[in-house]
Amino acid sequence: RMYHNVQNPRAEFLVSGDTASDVTFVEFVNYGCSYCKKLHPTIKELQQVRKDVRYIVRPVAFEGYDKEKITYIAIAAGLQGKFNEMHEAFLEYPEDDIPDNFIEETVLLYGIDYDRLIKDSKGKEVRKILDNNLSALEGAGITSVPSLMIENKIYIATDSGLPDLKQLLNIVADIKK
Repeated sequence: RMYHNVQNPRAEFLVSGDTASDVTFVEFVNYGCSYCKKLHPTIKELQQVRKDVRYIVRPVAFEGYDKEKITYIAIAAGLQGKFNEMHEAFLEYPEDDIPDNFIEETVLLYGIDYDRLIKDSKGKEVRKILDNNLSALEGAGITSVPSLMIENKIYIATDSGLPDLKQLLNIVADIKK
């Protein structure tokens, strides 16, 4: 049941890649996490090399809206069909703290309705999605990010242990055997 919960997010916009794949790769992230930002280029490379994998990103907010506003905003962008754009922008931003002017510029760049975004970011649907993500993280016994779950194996990444592309490719290849 735990694997089912992790591999089936509440929002379809969190799923990409080959949605019919036998291999599911789940990444738990937080946009204020420097390790998540360091791992992100490797995850992007994996997605380019292994297009046959179902990829799920599960942003989590460990604290309330005031501390984790950016995570709420990323999910709210998904309600407008722009989750991937905001997800990429937030993980590629070089600092852990993302300023409001960057959010506003990114929203403008991608044609997102800013007023709706802010309203949705404080709404029940975004809260339900984030609660579901946090519940999946906790249900898997994971306490930190970035964390990966590939099929039924959990990988907790640390600065001294961030996997490179070759390691991720080997993990995915081992799953298919």
